[in-house]
Amino acid sequence: MDLNHYIQSGIIESYVLGIATASEVEELHHMRRIYPALNLEIMAVERRIERTALKEAVLPSPYLKERIFQRINWRDEIPPPPGDDHSRYTFINIQSKDGQHITVHRWWRLFFIITFLLSKVCLFFAIYYFLKYQQAQEKKEEEKQRLHTEQVSSLK
Repeated sequence: MDLNHYIQSGIIESYVLGIATASEVEELHHMRRIYPALNLEIMAVERRIERTALKEAVLPSPYLKERIFQRINWRDEIPPPPGDDHSRYTFINIQSKDGQHITVHRWWRLFFIITFLLSKVCLFFAIYYFLKYQQAQEKKEEEKQRLHTEQVSSLK
């Protein structure tokens, strides 16, 4: 394979952009072992893409930069109350009381208990009505069988 033709095929650009298929990447790695000059070409393509990206970059407005800095520094603008150094901080205790169990608010407990009980009730009714349906189907089959035997016996 001609090296110049391989370079012009666009596989290096695909590789640098990360859109090359696995077989193309494998082929490129194989070609890099055979032709070390491909490493220089890959670096040149990377630089060319980087220069293009920087040259055609759209800069954000100065207003956006100011808004970002205001959000970052919003705590510095609020003066702390006198004598209280830690008033701006919120501490959340994530350790359990006895070290073994994590507590949950009682309303969530109640919600989960009710949900569990409702699921059991629904399961009970699902099984009950399934069994009723099976009984109805069996009765229907027995009735069909009985009618069939009566028709056969009446024809004789």
